[in-house]
Amino acid sequence: MKGIIRWFGWFSAAIVVGYFIVGLWPFAFHPPNQVGWLPGRSGLHFKKSGVAYDPVPLPAPGLSNVTNQSLNFTLEIWARADREPDDNVYNLLTIHNDRLPVEFVICQWQRECLLRGMIQHPITSCKISELGLRDALSVGKSSFITIRGDGAGTDFYSDGLPAGHYPQFVLQPEAMAGQLILGNDSSGKHPWSGILFGLAIYQRALEPAEIARHQGLWMQSPGSLLTNNPGLTALYLFDEGGGQWVKDSSGNRHRVIIPKIFQAVHREFLIPLWKDLAYDGPDYSDIAVNILGFIPFGFCFFIHRRSVHPALAMKNVSLVVLTGAAVSLTIEIIQAWMPNRVSSTTDLLANTLGSLLGVVLVRILLPRITIRETPPSRSDRINRLKRQPGTCTQS
Repeated sequence: MKGIIRWFGWFSAAIVVGYFIVGLWPFAFHPPNQVGWLPGRSGLHFKKSGVAYDPVPLPAPGLSNVTNQSLNFTLEIWARADREPDDNVYNLLTIHNDRLPVEFVICQWQRECLLRGMIQHPITSCKISELGLRDALSVGKSSFITIRGDGAGTDFYSDGLPAGHYPQFVLQPEAMAGQLILGNDSSGKHPWSGILFGLAIYQRALEPAEIARHQGLWMQSPGSLLTNNPGLTALYLFDEGGGQWVKDSSGNRHRVIIPKIFQAVHREFLIPLWKDLAYDGPDYSDIAVNILGFIPFGFCFFIHRRSVHPALAMKNVSLVVLTGAAVSLTIEIIQAWMPNRVSSTTDLLANTLGSLLGVVLVRILLPRITIRETPPSRSDRINRLKRQPGTCTQS
């Protein structure tokens, strides 16, 4: 029994090695950025893991003439999706602002194009304020989507035609004050797959007649006739055909960089619990996996500690739990440097709880576990007495 219990120390070490393999696989610290130019035509293709971004923040947005307290804007996006994701939302466009709890995001869920952002009067019962345009991003279908907003609400247009008016969705002025990121979010964890053919951002709400006319201009010239349009903040035609930069054809002369290595625009260490759960609530399956995954370590390591120091009960418990937390913390810190992984406080807490539950499981299932030695034979007792000084034995 004693020999078997001593193996639990090696079991614990093997489990820790397994955690590092599973948590860091495939060890891709510097993966290639999967963004490339379309051959023979204008367009930028985002594949499984890619990002492009403007190093400089966009100009300050305009205010609505209605309330002077809400964002006045128009976005024109010409895109085609490569997939219809149903496991998460993936960001086609992000405007990153560290000062806001919710960023301005154009993202995809299945075939739906979603708009997320900070609005003036959010509904408290909702986890996140968002709008959706159904069947806007079907696989293989090019879509021209226009989103405009002012103090009277937000409007969707599909191929130049009205597709929805939402009077309660009034964005705050700061919603579009930030850094433009294409094909992903700032942490690199929500990569969108598809092609961007064109993008225009305005500091004013275009009129319906303008939106219909612009759709025709994009299809004919692609967008080159829009360069002198009033209120134009940025215009990307994606017609370079090569290189690492996408030029801005508006008068603001912004540029979007396509890095060779895929990495987060803003690396996040240990995403706080409240931020990790801010959008869609807890991912109970992921939390359960992280808890259950560390129970074997807590179980094996606690048995090993009891066999080595059976009298140090509380110290053994503390050591097991702290060691589990240290292993998890190390993995989470390393994951912050990996674009395809998430460094999460939620995972750290779940892993630590799993280590503690492993200890509890030992105490429940094996309350009287002891290291029992085989009683010595008569010859062993005689030899032991012979080795003691001043002891006489009879044969």
